[in-house]
Amino acid sequence: MKLSLAREELATICVATLPVEWGVVDHLPDSVAPPMVLVAWGDPWMKPSTLCVYEATMELMLIAQRIEPGGKLETLEEGVSLLLPALKGTDFTLIDTTAPYPMNIGGVDYLACSINLLYDLE
Repeated sequence: MKLSLAREELATICVATLPVEWGVVDHLPDSVAPPMVLVAWGDPWMKPSTLCVYEATMELMLIAQRIEPGGKLETLEEGVSLLLPALKGTDFTLIDTTAPYPMNIGGVDYLACSINLLYDLE
């Protein structure tokens, strides 16, 4: 079981699916440059699925822009509408997608949403 392969595979799907202006980061960044997707582990990180198989929870955090008056949701809507079909037929199973929420990074509020997934690790 190599955990980094799951993260790399999910990042590869994002790069192949999203327009070039979207950044894809599969590690913890020290800053953000929206629009971008952060590939991260979810919580709980892992749990047993069967006697020999574990499920990992993964999260795609879509970060659209700084929150400003009259901010647009279209960037998040575009990212979600492109990624959900691309994830069908892969090793990732959709848990849910959150509504847009404010994410504070370095004292700045950004408009974000999360796509939460399960990944079977054998």
